[in-house]
Amino acid sequence: MYLTVIQGDEKLPTCHRCERSGRWCDRTAPLKIHAQKNGGRRATNGDVTDSMGQASAERFDEPRVRLQDEEIAHYFGHYLKTLAPWYDLNDLGQAFRGIVGSRAQQSSLLLSAVIAFAAMHKSRTCHAVPKLLAERHHAHCLRLLIGITESAPAIKDGTALAATCLLRSYEILGEEEDPNRHLFGAFSLIPSLSCVLPEEPLLRAGVWNYLREDITFSLINRCPLKIEVGALDIVLRRDDDYANQITLLLARVINAAFADGSSLLVELQSAVSDWNLSVPFQPYHESHDGVFPKIQMVEDCHVAAMQYWHVAQILLGLNSGNTVNFEAHARSICGMAFSAYSDPVIVNSYGPICYSAQWLSRDDARRELVDRLLDSQKRTGWPVETIIKKLKLCWAEKAKK
Repeated sequence: MYLTVIQGDEKLPTCHRCERSGRWCDRTAPLKIHAQKNGGRRATNGDVTDSMGQASAERFDEPRVRLQDEEIAHYFGHYLKTLAPWYDLNDLGQAFRGIVGSRAQQSSLLLSAVIAFAAMHKSRTCHAVPKLLAERHHAHCLRLLIGITESAPAIKDGTALAATCLLRSYEILGEEEDPNRHLFGAFSLIPSLSCVLPEEPLLRAGVWNYLREDITFSLINRCPLKIEVGALDIVLRRDDDYANQITLLLARVINAAFADGSSLLVELQSAVSDWNLSVPFQPYHESHDGVFPKIQMVEDCHVAAMQYWHVAQILLGLNSGNTVNFEAHARSICGMAFSAYSDPVIVNSYGPICYSAQWLSRDDARRELVDRLLDSQKRTGWPVETIIKKLKLCWAEKAKK
């Protein structure tokens, strides 16, 4: 299995974090990850042993045994109640709660990823919680990922992809930096999306999560996605299908807009318009009295879908030359994020907000946005300072014009 590694700190020849976790540190191109060259071998219980045959890493009990520990059970419950909904945003079947919750009781890989993320989230949102437990499970999960082969069941059933999605969130919260600084190769685990989605429910849910994470990264950094969705289409039966369909459309728009694919944008404009005409949900309440509009919808996936539609409208407008009220779209994106009162919506909104809010022209709207973002960080643990810094630079540039 090939895992993508992005540059870490400046220590040579291996950055400190890669050295500590047993990862190959490369500063040029993706490489195959190896364990540290210390003459070690993998023990039958999954621990790494040194050249003398002694365990060089903490031994972890089987998942069901570990879950009898009250602290582990607490973090597992925290994941199920608070964090799984982040991943089930556009999945009414709730695979990251139901399937991950069930499978983690048998999979040390998945349980370690769950506990690492949940403990890191607690440490970011509750100052009294140390990071040690999160770091131990993170390191253990990495050791298990390194040992996975391409034919392993964990690859085929989506367990490995789900774990890497969770670990990516761990790194966002833990490092307070771009998650691609140490990206765990989720891209290499994505099946081809040229024509059909995978049948395995958790693998399919992992694909949607990776795509949304890729969109967030691309909107924050204004670059094409790493994933190419091709001509993939889905059958629209449920509301979450419509949310996933606009996710696909936005992914294509982003790739066309940021990679000079202007010839595709006319076709995409028609597809986005058709989607908007057919969408079966609308806000149940809308008011425009405050700094941002209050736009409320029944399901979180409805909010995520309409936010993506607004982002697509901005990108298509920029490349079409048509008159578009970019600030109105930005205000709607922010308004829906903050009137949903939902952390899963907020987390998914960080990318759309970072890209669209550059068009906010009023000082009161800018101040309100910064305050709201900082307030959200207290609950989500997400390092919003990067977003705020980018927006302030954009606003400063616009003030010079």
